[in-house]
Amino acid sequence: MQQLSAQQRYATLEVMGTRLWVPRVSLVGAAASQTCDWPTPEKKTSARERLLQQQALPTKQEQTAAIQPPVQAAPIPLAGQPPLTEVNPVSQAIQPLYADIWLLANGWQLVMENLTGQPGLQEVEIKLLQNLLVALYPGGLGISGQQFFSWPLPGVPIEAGNEGELNMTLQAFLTGARFQGVQLAGCLVFGERLQDLMSKAGSALRIFPAPALVELQQNSAAKQAFWQQAGSSGLRAAFASSPLVL
Repeated sequence: MQQLSAQQRYATLEVMGTRLWVPRVSLVGAAASQTCDWPTPEKKTSARERLLQQQALPTKQEQTAAIQPPVQAAPIPLAGQPPLTEVNPVSQAIQPLYADIWLLANGWQLVMENLTGQPGLQEVEIKLLQNLLVALYPGGLGISGQQFFSWPLPGVPIEAGNEGELNMTLQAFLTGARFQGVQLAGCLVFGERLQDLMSKAGSALRIFPAPALVELQQNSAAKQAFWQQAGSSGLRAAFASSPLVL
């Protein structure tokens, strides 16, 4: 495995949202380093102080009276409108994301959302991508590597609606250690959800949008529209002019 330089390690940690560490103590025989002045732990409250604090707090009845909201009548929907319903907070949680990533021999990445949650594409999807690569790169183009992205990460708790963490995790995966040593030329992203996530994260990669694979399979008009868009956006020219790097 290729060893990362100090600058590459710091850059990788920064992308993942990890702050640089500092030493707590000086080890015997270790190189000299700056010792961090850690804050003094807070003093624990004694039993007597806790009792005095509890006596100073209002009673449960007083607390209930202070926070009890005034009684309001339920809103009555207007004629012809459906009844009002409450929004379920659970429905606002970010859904899991799975994606297959292909690294091509010309330094391009194909990023495709996987709706099954299992690594690998269907045979019809693979054939579709092979035909697309032949059209974009007539000289022939091989696949250098295949990766599978899964979020949330096992054992890592997340907050409902934490889209920022998903964005950072996806960016770190696409530019992380598994692709070190490769000069990425561009990224072809299939599907609106992945495109929205990568555009919000401000990726440094050259991103070109494409319809979802299932849409390209079922809708011939979508294929024609995408091919025309690939020409006007510069995708075809950029893809065909990228030299083989792997």
